[in-house]
Amino acid sequence: MLNIGCSDKSSPIAAVFCGSFLLFLIQPLVGRTLLPVFGGSASVWMICLACYQTLLLAGYFYAHWFQRARRLHVALLGLAAVWTGALVFARPFIARLGDGGSPTLGVLFCVLLVAGLPYTLLAAGSTLVQAWVAGEIRNEELGIRNRGADVYSLYAVSNAGSLLGLLAYPLVLEPFVPLTAQWLGFAAAVAAYAALMRRMARERSSKVLKFESSEILKGENPQSEILNLKSKISPLWFLLPAVSAFLLNAVTMALMVEVTPMPFVWVLTLAAFLLSYVLGFSKASGRWRWLWSVLALLALAGAAWARGKWGTGSFIPNAAAGVAVLALVGTVLHRWLYERRPPVASLTRYYLAIAAGGAAGGLLASLVSPLVFDRVLEYPLILCVCAALMAWRISNREEVIGNKYNASGTHHLSPITYYLLPLAAGLGFFALLGATARKSDAKVLYRCRNFYGCLAVSQKYEGLETGRRLSVHYLWCGQTTHGLQVRDASYARVPTAYYGATGGGIAFAAHPRYREGQPMSVGVVGLGAGMLALYGREGDLYRFFEINPQVVQIATAPQLFSFLPDARCAIDLIDGDARRMLETERATGDPLYDMLVIDAYSGDAVPYHLVTREAFRLYLDRLAPGGMLAVHISNWHIDLLPVCKAVAADLGVYMVGTIGYADTPVTSGSIWVFMTRHPVTYPHSEKVRRVNWDDVRDIRPLTDDRGSLLPLLR
Repeated sequence: MLNIGCSDKSSPIAAVFCGSFLLFLIQPLVGRTLLPVFGGSASVWMICLACYQTLLLAGYFYAHWFQRARRLHVALLGLAAVWTGALVFARPFIARLGDGGSPTLGVLFCVLLVAGLPYTLLAAGSTLVQAWVAGEIRNEELGIRNRGADVYSLYAVSNAGSLLGLLAYPLVLEPFVPLTAQWLGFAAAVAAYAALMRRMARERSSKVLKFESSEILKGENPQSEILNLKSKISPLWFLLPAVSAFLLNAVTMALMVEVTPMPFVWVLTLAAFLLSYVLGFSKASGRWRWLWSVLALLALAGAAWARGKWGTGSFIPNAAAGVAVLALVGTVLHRWLYERRPPVASLTRYYLAIAAGGAAGGLLASLVSPLVFDRVLEYPLILCVCAALMAWRISNREEVIGNKYNASGTHHLSPITYYLLPLAAGLGFFALLGATARKSDAKVLYRCRNFYGCLAVSQKYEGLETGRRLSVHYLWCGQTTHGLQVRDASYARVPTAYYGATGGGIAFAAHPRYREGQPMSVGVVGLGAGMLALYGREGDLYRFFEINPQVVQIATAPQLFSFLPDARCAIDLIDGDARRMLETERATGDPLYDMLVIDAYSGDAVPYHLVTREAFRLYLDRLAPGGMLAVHISNWHIDLLPVCKAVAADLGVYMVGTIGYADTPVTSGSIWVFMTRHPVTYPHSEKVRRVNWDDVRDIRPLTDDRGSLLPLLR
């Protein structure tokens, strides 16, 4: 039972819980708002996460210096409620902020603009309440040193509220409540929270005044006594939350490189992280601490095994391993942190150090690592660090008794062994990662990493013909193939991957203008290796929309891929978010397309703003009479057939869905949906199966303001 030493426990518990609930409700809400602005990249979530961790530091700093300014805090909360409500009408302005040259700085600026004030104040709430409660507690029997000894238990309440707020968004709000209503509801909730804090501040102020008056009458000076009890800042207050925050961001990035950047994935890892704080600051993790460390080491070994056996492209085993690592390793680290808690006179400094460590770890993982590493190497590296810390925890000779430390302990390791054991554990885990890594005979020709993800071009010799092996170049985005080319003259005009005769080639075979040899204007959303340019002929115009400049650099390098350099048609490359570019074309009356190919869903990341009803209406508006919309929806994790069915019915167009199988050694099975305003005759093939739309479930069309990809998970 929570014991905070005061008679009316419900008020501080309710204030801490509600503030933390709102704090972690705004995080996915801001991310959901900014994703369309910056092209739906997974990095939006990661930069948001690093920014939140930094704002948390600002909130704890505010709580440390302004813990007595209660009226000011309540007034600022009221201002935050008005600010978030006004942002509903400023969303068109925010949408234009994504046009800048640096998306990373753009996301940071938007988070500060949208959430800076409310997030900082909500982040300060838990620490402020704990400081207020600690300031009024007096226990004559235990003495002043134990004043507020159990107030730290409110931190577990805080993280429980955070966890519930985090889960409420993807499960309750996002699928059913329009985005505008979400912001208005959040503003109203902040106003209600401000009223709760005002009531509590008034009650606590009167109690503290009574306490201080009674102490003065007794001739005591409690403030000087408390100052003498302040503990020195422990390096572990900073180190442990820095490691756990780095681990959170690294696991999230490792998963989101391969999975759609929607709140569900980010919520999954952050929920495990918050749960570890709840367990770490509760009695449940205080017993058998060595067992928790052993379980954490097993989880780390499981993460290495999952990466080696299934590769980073397999989501479920890697997600399960990552969540287990976050929960178990995080519980050990946070229990260790709880055991190092100081007397309540240093409470705000303690939380300030925790926030500083979390901000440092988050910034290193989300902003510095992408600049240093050309792939997600921060994940295996932090696993090695965690293995070393778990070994150090097991061998740690300090035993905690209440709030006092007994340096003798029960472990009698020599100093050399005491420090060498963690080092050996870290190096041993590094060797385990190397031993379990998947081996490949492919040669990496090019590798890069930027805001939009990790790209690589590899070369492998394949036995495509009897008697000789041919060089094949693959374009990888994370672990998803986004194109391949056989580097041999006999395959110079052969479509590959998802774009053969049983895939994207169906659109060209069915289009009347292509069959009749007439010039065509073709728009393609998503460049990849540029393979669709093979279908171009003299007099055709192929316009590719690509948001990632590194993809453009790869596709136009002849030594990597020659589809674009050798194209017979005119090529036009448009750098930027496709939807925004198409909206600009519509506004300026640019010529229409005979065919528009949407190839932005074929990886595992599905940009939400490209699958809404408004997006499909835009695609159809950009088609000439008799034009065709070809949508590639091959995806491991998201079933987009219901989306296509819903928008086709809503917009009144004809649709045909095909499931094609590989018809050559260099093609792949794929799923395509073709939409036209008038019926079209499609070629017949035994290796192509038509989608029976009666078997596809009915859903409401997704809109810019309401909808979620979560129900579409396979």
